[in-house]
Amino acid sequence: MGNRTTFWLIWGIALVPMLAAFVMYFGGIGVPDGRTHHGELVASGTQYSDLGLPAPNDPPTWHVVLASAPDCDACQTFSEGLENFHTALGRERDRVSVSELQASDLKEKQAAIWVIDPLGNVVLRFEPEINPTLILQDMKKLLKLSKVG
Repeated sequence: MGNRTTFWLIWGIALVPMLAAFVMYFGGIGVPDGRTHHGELVASGTQYSDLGLPAPNDPPTWHVVLASAPDCDACQTFSEGLENFHTALGRERDRVSVSELQASDLKEKQAAIWVIDPLGNVVLRFEPEINPTLILQDMKKLLKLSKVG
């Protein structure tokens, strides 16, 4: 191979990935979804008090709060399994408190399951109809990644 061929090969090896990245970024082609959580992410900076949720405990722990409504069958089912849900967290259960309150007491009156970090930030929101195993997966991931609480 000549020097000229080597020169263009090196440039090609460098430019082809750059062009592919440019097309993916600006064209949105071939970009993976990348979502690994099952709940709805809550806007950054939303505090428990913004929603009317109860103040975090002392010492700080993660919170899973069921905001239930009287006509919500899924809420009733989740409520009945709260203790089992907490037990299913395994050795990490001491880092999480689980509670239930009425959705009518909140600013957002809809039934939901909320995850709050130890600093009082609302992290995730789940529909009451969700399979609790999916919430458990999200919680285990959060607890693994978090050094707080």
